[in-house]
Amino acid sequence: MIVDAKMTSKNQITIPKAVRDFLQLSENDTIEFNVEDDGVTIQRKKDDFWGVAEKQRVKYGVVNTPEIDWGKDVGSEVID
Repeated sequence: MIVDAKMTSKNQITIPKAVRDFLQLSENDTIEFNVEDDGVTIQRKKDDFWGVAEKQRVKYGVVNTPEIDWGKDVGSEVID
């Protein structure tokens, strides 16, 4: 598939719907440009667990809490 997009005077492009659908992009997704000598490829950036964790740390701060207290242990559970 070949799809064109035009760059604006502010060096911005709109990702064509066919490409958004193909890459399964949605709002706030990040795309990655892989620039090589023979061209550029784009792909949806995979979630980076530690990157997400760092964003949460920055937004909410460090939360040092003890282990969750689920109450007293009942004993062994029998699962049918």
